[in-house]
Amino acid sequence: MADQLEPHTTLNDQPFPELLGLACQTVFSSDGQWLAVSSVMHRYSRIAVYRTDDLSCAHLLTFTTEAESIAFHPTLPLLAVGLDNGDDYFRAGGLTLLEADTGHRVDFTDPAWGIDPIRWLDDRTLQLTFFAMDDGSDSRVARATVVREDWRGLGPDALDLTTLDRTAQDPGEPRTYEDTPPALQTLRTLAERAGRRYDQHCAVRAVAGLGDGRVLATGRDVVVECRAADGSVLWSVPAASPCGGTRIEVAADERTVRVATPGPDRRTRTDFLLVDTADGRVLDRRSVPYAAAMCARTDGAWAIRDTFDRCFGAEPPAPPDTRIFAADGSPLGSLHVPDRYDLVPLDVRRCPELLYWRRRRDVVALAPDGITEAVLFSVDAPLGRAVHTDDGTGAALFHGRTELVRRAFPSGVVQWSRPLESEVIGLDTHAGVLHALCADGTLVSVDTADGILLATRRLPPHGPLCLHAAPDGTVVVGTAAGQVLRCPAVRVPSGTPR
Repeated sequence: MADQLEPHTTLNDQPFPELLGLACQTVFSSDGQWLAVSSVMHRYSRIAVYRTDDLSCAHLLTFTTEAESIAFHPTLPLLAVGLDNGDDYFRAGGLTLLEADTGHRVDFTDPAWGIDPIRWLDDRTLQLTFFAMDDGSDSRVARATVVREDWRGLGPDALDLTTLDRTAQDPGEPRTYEDTPPALQTLRTLAERAGRRYDQHCAVRAVAGLGDGRVLATGRDVVVECRAADGSVLWSVPAASPCGGTRIEVAADERTVRVATPGPDRRTRTDFLLVDTADGRVLDRRSVPYAAAMCARTDGAWAIRDTFDRCFGAEPPAPPDTRIFAADGSPLGSLHVPDRYDLVPLDVRRCPELLYWRRRRDVVALAPDGITEAVLFSVDAPLGRAVHTDDGTGAALFHGRTELVRRAFPSGVVQWSRPLESEVIGLDTHAGVLHALCADGTLVSVDTADGILLATRRLPPHGPLCLHAAPDGTVVVGTAAGQVLRCPAVRVPSGTPR
């Protein structure tokens, strides 16, 4: 049975991580004890409800629609949420009511209209504005009110949105929203009153733990920064774009790190910086005038490939579209393959080869000269995330999308596979343990030799994005909220045959 390990520790432990660095609207309950904050992305939303006395999260609601409008009842700790799926052809939405003090929640849906905005007219009356689209061009707006003496403890049959008496509105009339202060300003003020900071950090897209306990991480407006074991920032390299670094490769001796980062317009420039891990000095910079992805091998050779992410109608960059460099940035070779699907770089960590997917079938090792390649094995579908290791039972390539697979390397023979309950978003290995970071927020650890489950850990709902197994076995996880989580090492039980 899998072990249940001690909880993680957190670097950059700022308040409001449930918002994933994207706070849209804030509203307070009438008694000031509750704060609700919306975090809205494309057809995905979170509503976090916090206790104002200690900023702890009391409730976290998630939706696969857009929650653009939230409002507390004039006298009750009752939050109303208007929902709209944002679809131009198949509009749908609903209304959610949450009692902050009891946690009672009820959801009402409308299969043909979105709701945005909502407004409490008084302590008995809730006004709903419905919105729909016809054939992606003509919009319709209608308004209705719901009047109740008691809004507490409603059941799912207490309200049928589809039968409300609606009054048509002029679609051209601007929709009126509640006047609320900027969300970031409100949250920073609350954090300062509690003696804390809130910078709305977000998107640690790449992270790495070093042998001395330091942690390297990318972030908003940051190519890469270095944090001590206690979480304090030792140095930081500013980025030319808000996105910051997207991929890091640490040298075997840990003295340098190569980082990929988009330029101010990620479609027209990508920078690749070599940074000294001692003090953050930039030792080398290579740039290409297009969006590009990086892959690397363990001896320090690295390569970039045009990702074809450019504005419609833009001219493609001049060949070659694949370039290979030595660890110090000096050119080694190049290759031009104009068909974007014919040679696709694989996202493989700790690998002694530069691996690519050729003709949507063959996994090939591309030599640093860019000309020589060796076909290793064939697959029927993309590998997904991957990591290479030699765990004492032989060299292997582990990969995963919705399952974990071990293949002998370089033959590609499948040695075992293990299904997962969620999509893999990150893989790494250490001392015979394979760690898989999954989209459902779990960290799954299995024995590399046979795939036996060693541990499953539920991470906090802060949007895990990436992971790295540090030399001491600690697993560091980067999150969309801008945090780095440090999870205890998992060990293969003593006496297990290797």
